[in-house]
Order: sequence, then structure tokens, then C-alpha cells
Amino acid sequence: MFEAIRYNLSNLTNLSGRDTRSTFWFYVLFLAIIQVVASFTLSIIAGGAMMADAFQSARAGMNEAAVSQQIVGHMGSMIRVSMWGSVVISILMTVLLAASFTRRLHDSDKPGWIAGLVVGFQLVSLALTISMIGEMVALVTAIKPDDSEAMREAMLAKQGKYALSGLLGWIPVLAVVVFGVWPSTDGDNRYGPEPDHI
Repeated sequence: MFEAIRYNLSNLTNLSGRDTRSTFWFYVLFLAIIQVVASFTLSIIAGGAMMADAFQSARAGMNEAAVSQQIVGHMGSMIRVSMWGSVVISILMTVLLAASFTRRLHDSDKPGWIAGLVVGFQLVSLALTISMIGEMVALVTAIKPDDSEAMREAMLAKQGKYALSGLLGWIPVLAVVVFGVWPSTDGDNRYGPEPDHI
């Protein structure tokens, strides 16, 4: 596993040659773990700051409605930080995965331009996410803590745009899974000799 990670990290710009399924999937597992840890850390930091302010306000004697409104205000900031953090992490993961995915495509005798299409879908999905950040923050901060019906109606009104963004976000994931498990070509192919690394 560590050899696969080391190999991929040392070949981040190498778009030629071939990678075996195990080399590719050990590296994908490594990237997934990094992404989960980074996202979890970001959430803990943002959520922790919000809760610390709420506890401090409650201790200072602020009434329950004011503390609830303060939490809603912090949620807007938390959503902004979380969404931007998610975009940055996704871009980083895309950059780190692109060359390995290209080599994995080559191993199954598929052209590397497929990786370019997958990256394109990912970038469109991220652009949609970025376009929704202000909208999501405004939606959350405009709702009063005791008005869940208004929140539900506002979310339903935006459902189509959010669904499109979510759907576009799954296309790259599905492409990586499908082409990542595609069987390797036995022996040499047009992209080079059969890989001998893990």
C-alpha cells in the first residue's frame, strides 16, 4: 500500500504509462482518508467555534431566543467555510488523482482524454457549488430558529438547482469507480508494457 502511495505521489505529473488496479485503488483509499480527515477537521473547527460562542453567550445571561439567533448567524459562516473548504479539498483531490486515473485508463487500454472529461464534470460541479454559497448562507441566516416551515419551503424552491449540482458531482465519482475497476490489458498495449509495480 505504501509503495503505491509513494509511487503515485512521485508521479503526479506523469500522464504516460500504466497503473494496475491495486496501485490505483490503494492511492484512492489514501486520498479518501485524507479528504475525510480534512473535512472532519474543518467541521470540528467551524462547529466548535460556533458552539463556544453560544455557550459563552448563554453564560453571560443572553436569553434563549437571542442565543438561538446567534447560532443561526454562526451557521451562515459555518456553511460558507464548509462549502469553500469542500471546494478547495475537491480541487486538491482532483489534481492529486488526475495523473493516476489517466494511467489507470491506459492500463485498461482506454484513452486518457476520458480523465479530462471527468475533470471537466468535476469543475462544472464545483462551479455550481461556488455559485450556491451565497445563496445557502442567505437562506440559512434569513430563517428564524423557530420557523422550520419557512426553511422547508425555501429549500423546496431551490431543490432543482441543488439536485443538478449533486447529480453532476456524482458523475466524476462514478466514472472513477467504473474505469478504476475495469480489467487490465494483459501484456503490452498501446500505452506501454504491463506495469510491474504494485
